[in-house]
Order: sequence, then C-alpha cells, then structure tokens
Amino acid sequence: MRRIVVIIMCLVAVVPAAAQREVDLEIRTTYANLIPIAVVPFSALDGAKADQATTLEQLVSKDLEFSGVFKITRGRISKAGNGDEDGLVEVRGVLKARGSKTQFEGFVVDASNNLTIGGKRYEIGPGQLRNIAHHFADEVVRMLTGEEGIASTKILYRRTTGKKWELVMSDYDGYNPRVLLRQTVPVLQPRWIDRSKGLVYTNFRGGNADLYLRYLKDPSSKVLLSHRGLNFSVDWSSRRNELLVTLSKDGNPEIYIVNKSGKIKRRLTHNRAIDCSPSWSPSGREVLFTSDRSGSPQVYVMESNGSNVRRLTYFGNYNESPAWSPKGDKIVLVSRIGGFFQLCTIRPDGTGFRPITRESVDHEDPRWAPNGRHVIYTEKRGGEKVISIIDINTGGKRILSQGDTPDWSIR
Repeated sequence: MRRIVVIIMCLVAVVPAAAQREVDLEIRTTYANLIPIAVVPFSALDGAKADQATTLEQLVSKDLEFSGVFKITRGRISKAGNGDEDGLVEVRGVLKARGSKTQFEGFVVDASNNLTIGGKRYEIGPGQLRNIAHHFADEVVRMLTGEEGIASTKILYRRTTGKKWELVMSDYDGYNPRVLLRQTVPVLQPRWIDRSKGLVYTNFRGGNADLYLRYLKDPSSKVLLSHRGLNFSVDWSSRRNELLVTLSKDGNPEIYIVNKSGKIKRRLTHNRAIDCSPSWSPSGREVLFTSDRSGSPQVYVMESNGSNVRRLTYFGNYNESPAWSPKGDKIVLVSRIGGFFQLCTIRPDGTGFRPITRESVDHEDPRWAPNGRHVIYTEKRGGEKVISIIDINTGGKRILSQGDTPDWSIR
C-alpha cells in the first residue's frame, strides 16, 4: 500500500508508540564562505558572577555558529599592524552587578579601529540567561548581515511519553521544553498560527479526527473543525490570515481554505485522488499540495482559488510533504531515493532538484525556519523518531529531541 494512504489511514487508527529516550545534541558544520568573527571572553564586573558571563559567552557563540554565516574564533584579534584585521569584528560582553539587579551589555566592535558597530543592554531576571543570549545573538546577526536571526524563535512538536501524547514548545535549540497538552488519546500535527500566538492540531479526544485551536495565553483548547471524517494537515498564511486544511467530509481528502473561526471559505481541489499536505506560498497567491492523481504521490501547485493546477515534480515515483520557503525561492519536500525518504529542495518552477539529506534513514515532515536557510524535520533512527535541524547551505545539523511533526515559529 502506498505510504500516503498509510499515513491517512493512521490518522483513523493510531496506536501509541513506545516511550522514546532522550537524544544527545549533535552538531556537524562545514565551514565554507563564512564571515570570520572573534568572540572575546565576556567579563564580569562590580561583583557580577563570572560563571554567568561565561555561560552567556558560550550560548552566544553557539547561536552565532549555528546561524551558518559565521566562522567563530575565541579571543581578541591580534593587532599586527599589517591591516589583516581590516573588516573583521569582535563580539564582546560585560556583565555588571547593579544593586539587586544584574545588567548585561553586548557589543559588536570593528577590530581595525576599536569603534563600536552596535550594542544592546539587558537587565537579567531569574531564569533569563538563555533568552538574553539568544536575543543578543540575533542582534549580532542583524547588525552584520541585515537579516533577522532565529535564536529567539520557538519550536512546536509532538512526542509520546509512556502512554501519554504531548504537544511541546521549546527554544529553537531544544532547551526549556514546555508541555502545552498531555492526554491519553492521539494528538497529531501541531502547527503555529496567527503570528505564532496560537496553534492548531488534530485531536482524537471525541473519537473523531477533529481540529483544535489553542492560544498560548489561554488555559485550554477549543474545537475549530469537527466535520465527519478527517480534519487535519494544516498550513497558516500570515499574509491572508487563513488556514489551508485537508478535510474528508465529502468522501475523500480534499483541500479547503478556512478562517481562524473555523468557517470554510473555499474548496480548492475536486478530485477522486487523495489531495493533502497543503502549503501556502509567502504571497498567499499559490498553494502547494500532494496528490496521487497521477498514480503515485507527487507535488502539485495551484492558484489560491483552485485554478491552474499543474504538476511540479517528475523526478522519481514518490514525492510529498512540500513546504514553501519564507522567501519564496525554494520548496523543500520528501522524495524516496534509494529506498529511503530524503529531504530535497527545488525551485518553484520545478527545476533545480537537490537532495539535502543522504543518510540511510527516513527523513519526514520538513518545515522552514523563518530565515529560509534552516529546515526542521523528523528522522527515524533505530526505530525512534527524533527532531533534527539542518542548514541547507552548510550541512550543519542539530538533533534536538525525541518527537515528530515539528513546526517553527516566526521571529
């Protein structure tokens, strides 16, 4: 039976997976065409704690390295007087005690003339070290590249713990996990909506695959869609403030546009095949989706009113789960290559096919980071599902945690 059909059927009859053990952090980075910067050891003054300054420095360094645009060295750049330091920068930090408060000042400095390019000042409250380090790292990325960083973003995913199903939110590096929902019936495919202030997910609480909505400020969820059959496979458009949803209420899975109140605005597909896994273009004018209407799962694109449907993928006999990059220049998808599901990218016109994973394990559920450079996804290792991040340019990789079907918040 084709995998796309198996996935749909699993939504109807899901069995809890065995408890999964924690996965150690793993980072592999290839240095090529990176911007060299030096991170000077952060100092602690006026009675501030030296270990906190060291922790801040280490966190900022890791964030900058994983951004994929810098090559990090430690210590001040040597002033040899031969101009080698021209164009190079140092990242510096000072932690100070101010009465009952602790203050952190971070700077980006031109190494050739010791002039400050930019800086930020923070007051550190209890438990805020990691957040401040992430925020300052994002500021460094912005100052030196003009692009917003991703260290302050959040990850949303599902995991199973014993006989419990959980929805979890964590920092982008997997730390500070917060369980948003825990129950004994299956919960599937969480997705951010409404500028990452809320999430939607499929829940079997009432015995049907219903779609639920939960805002982070609220203590509980509410039913968004409860049509007969399947209510699942969602993507949110910030441009349109609308959802793409897969519903089987009319007999087989079709794609619809729904507002955040649960009102169906338009049915987009009309086909006897399975149509699912929709993804908005950044402009909200086009929609990607998976369909087996050609005899095997392939990726298609159509206008947002359902017109002008055309097939996008012709390589191989199995391509699914497309996601449009935030910049609109790339599409990531899952393709079966050599017996394993690999992540690949293509251009919106279907050209430029390129695998970005090659290991002999299955890679699934790709979603973009807001910088359009990193992709988060599920991979299967030793019978377990873990969540990983890959830099599509450098190949740098981070394994976050047990879990699956992750999604990345906006900045």
